[in-house]
This record gives sequence, C-alpha cells and structure tokens, in this order.
Amino acid sequence: MKIIIVGAGQVGSSLSINLVKEGNDVTLIDKSADLLENIAEKIDLQTIHGNGAHPSILEAAGANKADMIVAVSKSDETNMIACQVAYTVFGVEKKIARIRDLEYLSYENLFADESTPIDFTISPDLIASSYIKKLIKYQGTKQVFNFSSEADCFINITFNEDNNTENTIQYYQQACEKFNSKICAFIRNDKLYSIEAGDTIEDGDELLFICKEENIEDITKLFGHNKNNRRIMIAGGGNIGKHLSENIRESYQVKVIESNEERAEYLSEILDNVTIINADSSNEDILLEENIEHMDVFCALTNDDEANILSAMLAKKLGSKTVISIINKISYSDLLEKQEIDITVSPEDLTMGALLTHVRKGSVLKVHSLMRGNLELLELEVIDKENSKTIGKNLEQINTPENTIMCCIIRDEVIIFDMTNILLEKSDRLVCLVNKKDVKQIEELFE
Repeated sequence: MKIIIVGAGQVGSSLSINLVKEGNDVTLIDKSADLLENIAEKIDLQTIHGNGAHPSILEAAGANKADMIVAVSKSDETNMIACQVAYTVFGVEKKIARIRDLEYLSYENLFADESTPIDFTISPDLIASSYIKKLIKYQGTKQVFNFSSEADCFINITFNEDNNTENTIQYYQQACEKFNSKICAFIRNDKLYSIEAGDTIEDGDELLFICKEENIEDITKLFGHNKNNRRIMIAGGGNIGKHLSENIRESYQVKVIESNEERAEYLSEILDNVTIINADSSNEDILLEENIEHMDVFCALTNDDEANILSAMLAKKLGSKTVISIINKISYSDLLEKQEIDITVSPEDLTMGALLTHVRKGSVLKVHSLMRGNLELLELEVIDKENSKTIGKNLEQINTPENTIMCCIIRDEVIIFDMTNILLEKSDRLVCLVNKKDVKQIEELFE
C-alpha cells in the first residue's frame, strides 16, 4: 500500500518504521527538518518537509495515488485539514486522524464525508484512560485487551510466589478449564515462551491468558487477588486524569492531586463525587496527609515522565497497594519494568495498536502491541475467497512462521483452545502471538 503519514513525532516515526518494514510505500511529512533527517537515517522512506495540510505538499507526497493518509501531527486542526484535503482534492480512500482535544469528539456528525471526512479518529488520551480503567477494575492484571468482540479478552497476570503455593502450569491450566480460559504463553526475563508439558512458573513470570471478560475476576482469584479495588488516587488532572475520574467516580472513592491551581479549580467545578487537591503529588507530606497507605491504586498520569516516576515510587514506598504510571519514553519503561512501579502504561504502544488495527489489511480485526513493540497480539478473520490459503485447513497445514504461538480459534462466540482437528471455516477468528518481523507473512496467509 501507498501510505502518507503526517507528523514525524514519536507515534508518526514508529508507525513509519513499522509500515516500511512490512513492505509498504510510505511518505512521511513534517514541518521539522531535524525530525525527518533523524528517521531517514534509520530507514529507507520518502520524507517531505512542509505542512501536511497544504495541497501542494500532499501532491508532492503522491496523494493522487495514495491508498491511505494517517495524520498524527501535534495539531488536531492540521490532522483534520490534511484528511479533508486528501479526500476532497485527491480522493484518498482511507483517512485516519489523531485527535487529542476531546471537544471535537463530542460531536458525532463532525467526522462525516460531507463535513470533515475522517474514517477513524484515534484519541490517545481516551485510549489510555479506558485502558487504565480496566486495570483498576480487574485487580491483579498487568494488561487487559479486548478483541473485536468485547466479550473476549487477553490478560497478563504477574506470578507472585508469595501469594501462591502451586507453581506448575498444569495446575493453573486445569483450574482455568472451568472458566473456558487458558494460559497461552508466558514471559520470563523479557523472553516469550510457549507452553510445554511440565513447565513450572517462577516469581515474576508474566502469564498470558485468553478468556471471556466475565471470567477475569475468577482467574485473578486463582492467583491470590481476592479483594476488589475501592480507593483510587490520581496524580495529574490533565485529559487522561480528568477522563478517568469521570468514568470511575460512581464505582470508587477517587482523589485527584493537581499542581496547577487554575486547573484544580476547574476540576472541582465539573467533577462531582471526586476530591480535588491542589498540591504536588511528589510531596511526601501531602501523600501521607491524604492517607496514601490506604489507597488500593495510585495512578501517576501527568505529562511529565520524571514526575510520574517519582510520585509513583514514593506512593509505593508509603504503602499504596498498586501503583500505575504513564511512561512515554521507552528507555524509562525498560529501566522501571522490574522496579517499584507495578504497571507502566505506554500511550504510544496503545495508540500504535489502535492505528495498526486500521492500517493493516482487511483480515486483521485487532492489533495489540506487546513487549515494547517487539511482539504483536493479532486477531485475524478467515475470509472466504477464491484461492484461500486457510479455508478448510487445520493449523498444521498452514505455513505459519516458526515462532508464532496460536492461542485459539473463536467461532460463533465460542473460544476453542484444542485446535488439533479443527478445520478453519469462513468467519472464524484466529488469535495468535507474532514476532514483529513475521507479521507480514501472517497477513499474507489470511488476506
């Protein structure tokens, strides 16, 4: 595919690298010559210096032949106009835009062909807050991702030997059978392992499950997580903190610490049933005064990685049961993975998964980026067409990449884990864990 990407920031650059490696013809546009030069040194792609909303720039990028435009610049307005011009002037069929200001998303008719023609809007703040809400709801999970049917889930649970006397995969597989769930793989020391007979679990291993969302709490209880979260403290009242507070305030006791006085006053006016504190969340006296030791979850959600790290580590030290921190820089995520912070959330990884879901070919229903982008969780649909490489075959007859882990088949809303003698049928959904380098091969099998 020929794809134009507007915006060479963190998301735009990562997306460009991903798509070029998968064999797409990518042109990247940005106002910053330095950003373009930096990415051009890493990978072979066309770059254009200029405003991605200008018709002349889009024309130079080959918009008249483009299959898709993905506008992820820092400016919502630039992203919207770029999609408008790409569609109106050049007839680009698929338009995706990152929209940060939630005001725009409040009006359903705004993004229609007759107004602002955007097929898919991606809001990093909404995605992050919705994701953190799931982590709060399902105490004991490190990751929770839904598939195209919201009822079906992937979850990640970190094994803690202090909470569990059993340490064999077989024991937990048998316990999970009554919930129609299964451990499909595990991560140990940043390496992914498939399940083998006789495997034992070590402290800190991350167990990867497929299950129905209605059974998540049953599964977490198997690992000693028996109490639901009730008290939540949020550091940072920006878009993510505000949206999260709005969505959990009816179910939890919520406190928000916001350092900006004007913002704190605004939040206190619009958020009922939420305690707003105008203070520094990295101040030990403030945290103690607000009873941090009684908090079930502390969420560090400011725009400053360093501030998030400091406040989250302090909250953990002072007694918060679980701490969650937003981290934007990959280098920080690597350093903190095994430290005092229980869960790090990367808005870039979450945004990337949402973007790739829409960018990939038609058979790809859902994409989730795992292990800092080195692994993808894919949900693929079996499409009935002439010369299909999958219809009527079982998984052993399909030439999948060597290290791909096939997790399950979902047929008529039923999750099938024993796939040995199952012949693939039209509309089956196959869930698999795929190394980044093998994604293109998997896509070609199912296209």
